[in-house]
Amino acid sequence: MKILWLVATMSKKPIQPQDKYVLRLPDGLRDRIKDRASLTGRSMNTEIVRVLEKEFPEPMNLDSQLQHLLDLFTALRKVRGYEGAISGITDAVRDTVEAIATGRVPNVDENTRAQVRQTLDEWYDEQIKEERDRRDAAEFRYLQSQIDYDDDPGFPDHDDK
Repeated sequence: MKILWLVATMSKKPIQPQDKYVLRLPDGLRDRIKDRASLTGRSMNTEIVRVLEKEFPEPMNLDSQLQHLLDLFTALRKVRGYEGAISGITDAVRDTVEAIATGRVPNVDENTRAQVRQTLDEWYDEQIKEERDRRDAAEFRYLQSQIDYDDDPGFPDHDDK
């Protein structure tokens, strides 16, 4: 068995504190890691860390993840041409988030449920505001078109009928 040090190499960049661990690798694994690193243009350390990060991802922040999910939900609703499929996906996501917020999903602690509920309420408020803004803009365009016709000298006056 060979021993591989998982440490940062000397570089000109300031080195941040890092955990170090001596790792014993089975025969042949070091060569496979080296080959993969060469193939991808990465260092062996970077390749090992990439695989470990994939297997042991950083925990998600619930607030930012929910906001990201709701932003994606909003964007999906605006896509044209795949309305049926997208509506099904977004409805399922919304239903899941609502189920968490209302307690229908078991094993979610009350603090998490409250965070989800608050984020969902804020998202619903934003949706209402956006819908109101869309209606106001449509009404404004309609009224503007009526003013444009009334100001057009070639347009017959409504009183001339």
